[in-house]
Amino acid sequence: MVTHYHMPVDVRFGIGCLRELAGFLSPEDRVLLVTDPGLEAVGLVDRVRNVISPTGADCRLYDKVEPNPTAALVESAMEEVRDYCPTKLVALGGGSSVDTAKVLAALATNDGPLVDYQWNGKPFVNPPLPLIAIPTTAGTGSEVTMCAVIVDRNCKKGINGPAMFPMAALVDAELMASLPLYLTATTGMDALSHAIEAYVGLGANPITDACAREAIRLIGGALWRACANGGDLKARQDMALGSVLAGVAMDQAGLGLVHALSSPLCSFFHMAHGEANAVLLKYCMEFNLMACPERFADIAALLGVNTAGMSTFQAAQASVKAVETLFDQTGVRVPFTSFGMKESDAELVASNLASFLQANNPRRISQKQCEQLYLHILADQSR
Repeated sequence: MVTHYHMPVDVRFGIGCLRELAGFLSPEDRVLLVTDPGLEAVGLVDRVRNVISPTGADCRLYDKVEPNPTAALVESAMEEVRDYCPTKLVALGGGSSVDTAKVLAALATNDGPLVDYQWNGKPFVNPPLPLIAIPTTAGTGSEVTMCAVIVDRNCKKGINGPAMFPMAALVDAELMASLPLYLTATTGMDALSHAIEAYVGLGANPITDACAREAIRLIGGALWRACANGGDLKARQDMALGSVLAGVAMDQAGLGLVHALSSPLCSFFHMAHGEANAVLLKYCMEFNLMACPERFADIAALLGVNTAGMSTFQAAQASVKAVETLFDQTGVRVPFTSFGMKESDAELVASNLASFLQANNPRRISQKQCEQLYLHILADQSR
């Protein structure tokens, strides 16, 4: 088997690496800082500005990014890009801010509206504006992927290709210390879902396996500690590294049923990506066990389960319980019904799945089975 691996992002990792942003800037630069209003409120925007200011670069703030960014938001942000004509972009935040900035960077140097690239298959011909991604969650791994996901027509639709890679990623766990418990838990489970789906998916290869395995081990050991004490920088660093490795793995190996099922939940019911994946993960693992029990047995061991004396399938089943226990330890609950989803919605969401994600899943699944899985989750959560 020939393995293909391509990840051109300049990754800087470690406490205090935010300072290295200055090395990417010059006095001639005009920097558009893309973020959400919450990060300005907690002072992280000022921390980034304080690094930019001594370089002499001009900086303008765009802080209107929302969870599950839409095509309308991107088009509105492009008005800011056209007015300011930035030479570089800096994305500060979770996957929503990074994905928005990725698309802005590519559209800034290529003709035509977003719809041409997102829906009509038009390729980006020109290189994007340089983008430095600064994640503030250990979740999406978007800072190292060649995909940006934007909601349009009630669909979370990815825009894929080399133009989506940031130029650099500064992964500073110190910026994650103020992340609230709920977001720590749900974004952390999102990162775990990336690693697990990359490891069991049909696109897995030896390089992605190595990244996914280490991501699972790190997240399994650190998530509950980061939730118990947000200021535990060792736990935050382990989560940050796990998220990056999971991002690399899933970008190269692909995802599966968890993400196929979560996309319409985010589009129709405005669940955050991490919220949906946190709930779906154990159910999708349970469904997929029979397709590759050896891989799930590996996951159990990586999550700290003593599998000695177990059969392969018993160990595989233990991986589901380990994931359930890990999420339970965070103390966070995410009921689907609180977002307005009802049993009568199951057919609608099951008919709007991302088919390319289903194709990478280790076990075949029909639309009817997806509908039944949604109903099973709703019933299970109501007990």
